[in-house]
Amino acid sequence: MSQSYKDKIKNSIIEKFAPIGVDEATIEELTLVSIESIEEELKQIDKLLQNNEIDKLGIHTHTIKGILLNVGLNDDALLFKEIKHLSEEGKTDEEIKEITKERLSIFQQ
Repeated sequence: MSQSYKDKIKNSIIEKFAPIGVDEATIEELTLVSIESIEEELKQIDKLLQNNEIDKLGIHTHTIKGILLNVGLNDDALLFKEIKHLSEEGKTDEEIKEITKERLSIFQQ
């Protein structure tokens, strides 16, 4: 995950929680946990993509979506909403892999 995306997470958490009185230490902890959780999910997704275990992507993309919603990055979360439903829409494994990789690219910006 790029430093700029980590900063985006932190800034979003600050915008969401500072106005309601959440202290700086808690904001730092929320930021750290959110980043670590996303990075772990990204590792799992990478393994699944490498092993062509496309049917197992949904749970990990769903988790990323939830984390992004929790930190206030709703537009980014929407990118992951439909990945688990792509096979039901008739997408091939190769198409699902490409769509997933495209969506994951936001973390490198």
